[in-house]
Amino acid sequence: MNLEEADIGLAIRRAANKIGYVHIGESHRGFLGTGSIDFAAVFDVLTAIGYRDDLSFESFSSEIVDGNLSRKTAIWRNLWTDNMELAHHARRFIALGLETARRKAELVSAAQKP
Repeated sequence: MNLEEADIGLAIRRAANKIGYVHIGESHRGFLGTGSIDFAAVFDVLTAIGYRDDLSFESFSSEIVDGNLSRKTAIWRNLWTDNMELAHHARRFIALGLETARRKAELVSAAQKP
């Protein structure tokens, strides 16, 4: 979606009833939140459409990925070296992003009540 959609949030909203799962990744394939993806918008719209299922993520680093696969998929940078650190970061990042989106939605909802 980063490459194909002009507005990721709008694309998710339009496809809401067709979404079976959500798979995320950073623009440069590194740690979530360190590239150019607007994850706040993604988490906001997932909250708005009532998405409650799992989110998966992927990240690549030439330090970890097999050399042959790295060449074939143009992974030329060592963005991380510790799988567990990456996984823990992703879990915290996703949980915090979704919790923030939920709280923002609650505040907006409360502000709209008479």
